[in-house]
Amino acid sequence: MDRTELARSLLKRFSGLEEARRPWTGAWQELSEYMLPRKNSFVPSGSGAAWQGRAGDERIFDSTPMHALELLASSLGGLLTNPSLPWFDISVKDRETGDADEVRAFMQESRERMVALFNSEDTGFQAHVHELYLDVALLGTAVMYVEADPTTVVRFSSRPLGEVFVAESARGQVDTVYRRYELTARQAVQEWGAACSDETLRKGEDRPEEPVEILHAVFPRMDRDPAGFGSAHFPYASVYLEVKGSHVLEESGYLEMPYMVPRWAKAAGETYGRGPGQTALSDTRVLNAMARTALMAAEKMSDPPLMVPDDGFLGPVRSGPGGLSYYRAGSTDRIEALPVNVDLRAAEEMMNGRRESIRRIFLSDQIAPEGPAVTATEAVIRQAEKMRVLGPVLGRLQTEFLSPLIRRVFRVMLRAGALPPFPEGLSPNDLEVRYTSPVTRAQKQYEAQGLSQVMEYLAPLVGGQDAFGIMDNFDTDRVARHVAELFNTPSDYLKSEERVTEGRAQKGQAASSARLAATVADVAAIAKTLSEVRMDHPSILTGVWSLLTGSAGAGVPPTAESGAESGPVEQEVPHA
Repeated sequence: MDRTELARSLLKRFSGLEEARRPWTGAWQELSEYMLPRKNSFVPSGSGAAWQGRAGDERIFDSTPMHALELLASSLGGLLTNPSLPWFDISVKDRETGDADEVRAFMQESRERMVALFNSEDTGFQAHVHELYLDVALLGTAVMYVEADPTTVVRFSSRPLGEVFVAESARGQVDTVYRRYELTARQAVQEWGAACSDETLRKGEDRPEEPVEILHAVFPRMDRDPAGFGSAHFPYASVYLEVKGSHVLEESGYLEMPYMVPRWAKAAGETYGRGPGQTALSDTRVLNAMARTALMAAEKMSDPPLMVPDDGFLGPVRSGPGGLSYYRAGSTDRIEALPVNVDLRAAEEMMNGRRESIRRIFLSDQIAPEGPAVTATEAVIRQAEKMRVLGPVLGRLQTEFLSPLIRRVFRVMLRAGALPPFPEGLSPNDLEVRYTSPVTRAQKQYEAQGLSQVMEYLAPLVGGQDAFGIMDNFDTDRVARHVAELFNTPSDYLKSEERVTEGRAQKGQAASSARLAATVADVAAIAKTLSEVRMDHPSILTGVWSLLTGSAGAGVPPTAESGAESGPVEQEVPHA
């Protein structure tokens, strides 16, 4: 279709997505105003400048929800994408192929390069992923845009939910994202140059800071040829257009979905998610109302209303520090405070109950550090229990955010040549890039603890020499490799099974050579001793020699002194 018809169809689809999202906007705005005003992106279109710079905290009288939200977002970052821990892995689907040394070295080098990219300040991942965790915990839905970059290979940006409109596929996966945002005319000209409309080009010269509304549409391409070349046949279409004037700026495509849209939890039939923020909204409303009432009561107690006679005073009553109020001479009337009886302690107890409820909703009891564990087993059990509680939440984040994110970054780096060369016989289709969740790690640690308990139980039976052959029941090589996998040992730390076999053969050969050398040395020592001893006198050696050369009583071997023709000399074989 031509560009005019394309722009018209996109704007029509956008209108439908905007209408479908409208029921959510009020709740999202209220959540932002109560818990995180700076994330309030749900302002009417075209009024963004009026909201910029505002604190927006007029409804906040207690900061407990804000603190609980920040703590949950920080904990999710430490659990899911901790820069100091390996949180994803690269493996080969075929175990035999992945056992080769060069393949292990390739996987380890690739993972290290990906970790360096995620932790790089230039890509901005760690900064933007924290904003994503705030959105998904508060609003239930978050958005991250992952795009290729010629300078940093990959660039990450967390997008405000107020500018994003999404739709799901038949399988419940987000496959369509429309993003409406604003750029200045100068920025639009820098990005698209002559492709901008004439009006935007004029604004770029005359009014460069005037905003231009842009719509970015990403959706599955249905009319493509999978075997075709060019962006027109990529799985996902990408179209940028100016909303005013319906002018198409750019038409291209993506090989993977560039927008990650995780949901905390999702009700059947709904597209957008629901998070702990919505669960805590009622408690947050009540807590702020109670805090406001308590502040008013405390203010009345500290500066109570005054009761003043209507005719006993001259001029206005001044209740401030050092104020003078004049009354008629001889009058017995006085200014008295109106009694205000408020039990602030009871109000504080009620507020503490609400605060504790909000903290529990934001999982503070699950993510808060506990006291020191008595044993390593207890520490593993505690961690496993926490992971079981967080498992459903982390599972959805893994499916909708972390796994697609890792695959997208891996393929972008692969196309950019930022990964090491593939070993011979290995292709990208043979690899599996996956997220290793904290739940999985906790289960592995629990499994390793069970293996350790088995070995501890069998240790008294095995003893020093394993007289009963108990260890014959175990494939010790497989056990060793499995333990290395449980503790996420780097791939290049392990030798291939072929190298292990060769090493053992070399060790066996070296041991045989050493035993042979020791035997030769012993024989040489014996020969040297025999050559130095006198054999014409009875001794142990002469007896041994007689046993070796004949029977007891046989003659001694000829010596230099006796000569070759000497007769036999009778010897008494000593008793051993």
